[in-house]
Order: sequence, then C-alpha cells, then structure tokens
Amino acid sequence: MNDKTNNLDDPSHELTEDESLSSSEESLSENNEKDLLSKDNELLQLKQQADDHWDKVLRLQAELENLRKRTLKDIESASRGSIERVFQEILPIMDSFELGMKVDTSNKEGIETFIEGQTATYKQFQSVLDKFLIETINPENMKFDAELHEVMTMQESDEVDSGYIIEVIQKGYRLKNRLLRPARVIVSSDEKK
Repeated sequence: MNDKTNNLDDPSHELTEDESLSSSEESLSENNEKDLLSKDNELLQLKQQADDHWDKVLRLQAELENLRKRTLKDIESASRGSIERVFQEILPIMDSFELGMKVDTSNKEGIETFIEGQTATYKQFQSVLDKFLIETINPENMKFDAELHEVMTMQESDEVDSGYIIEVIQKGYRLKNRLLRPARVIVSSDEKK
C-alpha cells in the first residue's frame, strides 16, 4: 500500500499524466485541424461547383435571350416578307387602275375600252385572291349563317323563304377557315306589316 501512496505522491508520476494529457490534447488538436482543413477543402470544392453552376445558369439565360431575340426577328422578317409578296401581286393591279383612269371616256370607243380594262383588272385581282387562297363568300339565295353573314336589314319577300338571303350588299371573304370579312346581306323575314 505504501508503494501506491508513494507512486501517487511521486512528482514524476504526475508529470507522466500531464504529458499524457498534453499528448492527448495535441492529438485532438491535430485531428481537429485535419478535420477543419478537410472541411475547408470540401467547402472550397462546393463553392467552386456552385460558381460553375451559376456560370452555366447565366450562359443559359443569355442563350435563351438570344434565341428570343432571334425568333422575334425571324417572325418580323417573315411577316414583312409576306406583306411584300402580297403587295408585289397588288401593284400591277394598281397600275391597271391608273391606266384605266387615263382612258378618254368621252366617246363610245373609250367607254368600251374602259369597261374592258375594268373587267381585266377585276379578273387580275380575283387571280391574286385565288393565289393567296382567299375565298369569296357570295351567299345569294342561301340560308342565313351568322358565322359568315352580317344582316344589314330584314325584308319581306313572297319569292324567298324566311331566313334566306334576298340580296348580297357586299361579298365576304375568308382565308382558309378564318373569316376576313362577313358577307353583308338582306335577309327575308316572315313579318307582315
């Protein structure tokens, strides 16, 4: 027992315990430092990945903006091209009208020439409508259809059934299935005054 007490009282024994604690603390400190360095490296790698992803996001946004601008420019160009094609077809018709206005209609021969010119110009214009797939709606003697016709007035008629078109005031037009202008019509009614 005495030996144990002596060992406990021995300053060299205490020194060894201090050294042992110090060694443990150093070991913990080194481990903590390694962990911190490891976490710092991991953090740097994650930051680099985040920066790379952010760069990709910015590039994609720029690409989308460029695509949007290019698409708008293409649409505008196509629209302008369509309008140009239509007017290239209409300008010769304008030329025909101008020639017709110069015809001397003070004599019978001039009137006949004017009428022939107007007929040719009308046919020329009709061919342009056909070329652009514009269909004429001329619903005379047809049943009234609110989707294609606009009633200008109703009129009694003994010759035409009620709800049918008596007269077309102005023809309508449609492009494929899209109505450009309804035909303006007079429709027969039942009502007796």
